[in-house]
Amino acid sequence: MGRPRVRNRILEAARNLLETEGLTGLTTKAVAMHAGVTEASLFNNFGDKTGLLQALINEALPEQAALMTHITEDIEPIDLWLHNVFEAAIAYFERVLPIAASSLTMGQASIPKGRVKGFYTPRQMLSDRLKELKENNRIKREITPELTAVMLMGTAMHTAMTRLSLGDSEFSHHFTAQQLAESLGIA
Repeated sequence: MGRPRVRNRILEAARNLLETEGLTGLTTKAVAMHAGVTEASLFNNFGDKTGLLQALINEALPEQAALMTHITEDIEPIDLWLHNVFEAAIAYFERVLPIAASSLTMGQASIPKGRVKGFYTPRQMLSDRLKELKENNRIKREITPELTAVMLMGTAMHTAMTRLSLGDSEFSHHFTAQQLAESLGIA
């Protein structure tokens, strides 16, 4: 197991390289060099490049922190809260999908089960928040929080994928907060 300060330096170097060089510049050798550590230290802290990418997504990207903040906010009306979560989820996926896809293109499609759960932290957090809102009678009792979280995050992921592959489209701007809430059965 690695040391926290070294681990944080590696994550900071990875995030900076991602910003300046893009995914192609995000090699373990380059990250280690920019962090001032050896590649062995990087592997000791993250296991492999897939572990580094997952930690980068879960711990170092501002889009995930922003999404989690939106999920935990207490905004009224509820449809405005939901819309803010949806927009933050789109931004999150626009950032995360290219990074996660690089693991697949590296021939690492079979990521160990223990690692996969980390990629879904926001969805679980949203499901938990919806359960809380349901228990406090702030959303309809008929909704299924887990399924609603899957639908919202899936729609956000699809919208992000569309924007990444085809550019911005009229479709991605046609949802009002009220329509989104009604479609998910929350309003």
